[in-house]
Amino acid sequence: MKITWKTLAALICYGLGIAGWCYVGGWMILTKPVKGLIVAHMAGTLSVGKLVVAFVQGFWYLSLAGGVWCIGYMLSNYFHDKN
Repeated sequence: MKITWKTLAALICYGLGIAGWCYVGGWMILTKPVKGLIVAHMAGTLSVGKLVVAFVQGFWYLSLAGGVWCIGYMLSNYFHDKN
């Protein structure tokens, strides 16, 4: 199997999409909303409002992560050699 520059570009774009998904979807969720909930619980200030805000932030970050992955996937399909 011959690897062309288009195949290599497709693999790089897809890999960057997955890495972006892991960063935005995993790391940003763990360091912002989840960490905030843990700190609020430990301080005894956890409320329903903070839970709702954390849920909305988590949904936002997961949606953003899906968008980042989709961009990487679309770019990889653009470069992928169909022949």
